[in-house]
Amino acid sequence: MNSIVTLGKFDRVPLTKAWPTEDGNFTPWLAEPAVIALLGDALGMELEVEAVEHWVGSFRADILARSTEEADHRVVIENQFGRTDHKHLGQILTYLAGIEGAKTIVWIAETIQPDHRAAIDWLNTNTADDFSFFAIEIELWRIDNSAPAPRFNVIASPNDWTRSARSAARHLGEGELAARHHVRLSYWASFSEFLKARGSHFKIRRPNKDHWFNFPIGRSDFVISATISTDKRRIGVELYARRDVDKSAFRALFADKLAIEREFGEALDWQELPTKKASRIALFRHSVDPSDESQREDLHDWMLAKMDRFKLVFGNRVKALSRPADGEPLEEDQGEE
Repeated sequence: MNSIVTLGKFDRVPLTKAWPTEDGNFTPWLAEPAVIALLGDALGMELEVEAVEHWVGSFRADILARSTEEADHRVVIENQFGRTDHKHLGQILTYLAGIEGAKTIVWIAETIQPDHRAAIDWLNTNTADDFSFFAIEIELWRIDNSAPAPRFNVIASPNDWTRSARSAARHLGEGELAARHHVRLSYWASFSEFLKARGSHFKIRRPNKDHWFNFPIGRSDFVISATISTDKRRIGVELYARRDVDKSAFRALFADKLAIEREFGEALDWQELPTKKASRIALFRHSVDPSDESQREDLHDWMLAKMDRFKLVFGNRVKALSRPADGEPLEEDQGEE
């Protein structure tokens, strides 16, 4: 049967057609917000760029970024035209050792050679579970005479779920996980599959034994946090400001409380947390049991709907807030269950 539409032809475009030089054209393009977001989609992370051509000893890392999901998690991005080589492999290990908080290495090239893919796989298998290594091939394609479009192909990556589950078992002892940890691991694993099935932009890449799981909202010092508590028989979703020592972020949002709650559609629990360097704005659903698997789909439905609402209502608002001093640490301990 003939096609009912006219089909085009894919053509591979040399990278130098779009970016004549690596350092002068490709790296600045990769650091643009829209492009770093595209790369983040390929990695399953949300990133914000800290620096371009960041000096580490006598070398310069192409891009230094930060994960908006985890406190003090830096991402080093090294790119090169052509095939990967041993020189760049050595450089990325130098960057990992020389940059505080560097936990993820992303190596981008036109071609990832087999021995370098094997090296990345080895690093993911044999290094501490906090560290992740990605090898990505960059391609440029056009259809007929269209503008060329980039594509990131992940060639090697960590199996974060397996590694983190292994780490939890190792630290707590095989067979010795507390009942609450079993519930949390089970709940977040179930929620991860639910998010995938719904095609949500929220993702869970690692298992978690904590009673909360943080999701990005576009700034590293703010997260959307989903919470569960078997003791209090509740689940919750909140905006958590992790670097709000002087409470300026909380007070700026609180000044807009009426408009925020009207847009959100219900009243929220505003917690300044005066003894912490953080603050939160929360919503809870009570009289539920996160350990009851028969309730999970209903709880997941509620949780995702509220997470979407938090991102819609607060996303632009938190991006517009003034930023705290760079040296102020992030609050990661989110308190009692």
